[in-house]
Amino acid sequence: MTGSHSARFRPSRAVPGLAGLLLAFCAQAQPLTLAMLSPPERSAASAGFGVRWGAERSTLAVNPLLAQAGQAVTLQVDGAPAAGFTLDAGGGAVQRLASGQWRWTAPGKPGAYTLEVRRADGAHMRFTALVAVSRQALRGGLLNGYLIGDYPSHPDGQALYRPPEGFIEVNARTSDLPLTPHLRLGQFVCKQDARGSRYVVLRERLPLALEAALERFARAGIASSGLTVMSGYRTPHYNRALGDTRFSRHQWGDAADVFIDEDGDGRMDDLNGDGRHDQEDARLLYRIVDAAQGDPDWQRFTGGLSAYAPNEYHGAFLHLDTRGFKARW
Repeated sequence: MTGSHSARFRPSRAVPGLAGLLLAFCAQAQPLTLAMLSPPERSAASAGFGVRWGAERSTLAVNPLLAQAGQAVTLQVDGAPAAGFTLDAGGGAVQRLASGQWRWTAPGKPGAYTLEVRRADGAHMRFTALVAVSRQALRGGLLNGYLIGDYPSHPDGQALYRPPEGFIEVNARTSDLPLTPHLRLGQFVCKQDARGSRYVVLRERLPLALEAALERFARAGIASSGLTVMSGYRTPHYNRALGDTRFSRHQWGDAADVFIDEDGDGRMDDLNGDGRHDQEDARLLYRIVDAAQGDPDWQRFTGGLSAYAPNEYHGAFLHLDTRGFKARW
């Protein structure tokens, strides 16, 4: 189940009052540390080389990197030779460990920073590095006035359901920051009403998986300039208000409800060409992603998948999450 509002890089016409909400949000936003090596820009999908960091790896030209204040993250260029690569950072400290390998220590102040791995011939990979506000800053379920609520305790005590370590601040200065070539930070913000800065929980693997899904759709003949994220992060407070399942993965930042909307009408396009906008369009996307499970390159994106029918509040959509084990409903 999901909420009735949609969010995309461009506002959807199917969401009455969204433009006014965004303007109010921007007017209330407070300054946040923003250290960029260069202005955000759309770029080619591939960097032409691969990099590993933490539990992730990517060849995308733009990637998310999430860190806690002061956390050390190792970045390693894939393959050999790795000579001729440099790492520049808009904040924090960089230590060269070996050819094509560095340790980046995140700044002590939460905010948005950029890293760039650059090859001698000019090819480069950009990271939007987001340093989180510690969950220790929560007071009575509030984070600087933004209502988060209380995370549910899982009866089995699984690590997958532990409260997040930190929250990423999102305001007018950071909402447009690129996470991947086709996705922006602001697309994952919870749809609950709020004034001023908002906070999200986001796991790097989710936008990487959505980008990989877009590539799979293109292979199947469904070209798209991006995805509309109808529901990304949900605070526990908002998730309860929706009446969704208590342990919805949206609360942990690794789930998204998405659809393809190239004509900008705020609903899933007629992808299968049958003249209708219905669940079959979502099922087409479902089948493409589900089939990818047999590819070793997709295994790290294993998670939940479901195709939802339209109703009076929203069109058809695909739920995708990266919980780490296969779930279908």
